[in-house]
Amino acid sequence: MSTPTTKLVELSFEAVDDLIYDARAGDLEALKADIATLASQHGCPESHIVASAIDMEAESEGGTGSCVLHFPAANGNIEILNALLQKLSDLDAAQRAAFVNHRNYSGNTSLHWAALNTHLECVKALVESGADVTIKNDAGHDAVFLAERAAWSASAEEVNEDEEMQEIEMTIGEGEGEGQGEQQSAGEMSAGRQVVEWLLSSEKAAGLESGANEGSSSA
Repeated sequence: MSTPTTKLVELSFEAVDDLIYDARAGDLEALKADIATLASQHGCPESHIVASAIDMEAESEGGTGSCVLHFPAANGNIEILNALLQKLSDLDAAQRAAFVNHRNYSGNTSLHWAALNTHLECVKALVESGADVTIKNDAGHDAVFLAERAAWSASAEEVNEDEEMQEIEMTIGEGEGEGQGEQQSAGEMSAGRQVVEWLLSSEKAAGLESGANEGSSSA
């Protein structure tokens, strides 16, 4: 289990739940309103509220240890994610980096979740905001590994679908439609592969040695 990020404001479980619910549901207006209300109540900048929105409920009670960034990252909601990252912009670099790289009870950062779910724009936003691509979760996997696994899984599913369709395609007529699938997919890259390639080509990932090919059989 990872070491909890130090919170700047002590928010109630209910307040954190509300913020996480807003972020997960994609309700930007409610999220902004709740952040503003809490900042007024605690007499602090809105950035401190965002950086304190961490689910600290015990894991045995259903807590995840995730911060408010995890949920839009996992859902691919770039609007919510960007809004939260923007509110963190007035923190000092160390505080911002600590929160962006916050690890939940499984050691996963928001970047891990975005990569696992192959949300490229969220991956980009997080890395550009200081997400560390080399961080490994408690299973020993970095974000590239998770994106690679997602790409591999998608590829395996496509192969299975192709095999299931072969008998149906044979009834169309010899040569009719042959090769259409390959033509449509030629040059296309899966969402997972796009995330992998972007992370590996990112300047902030320079020197990254991913475990993407380690134990691929365990994916």
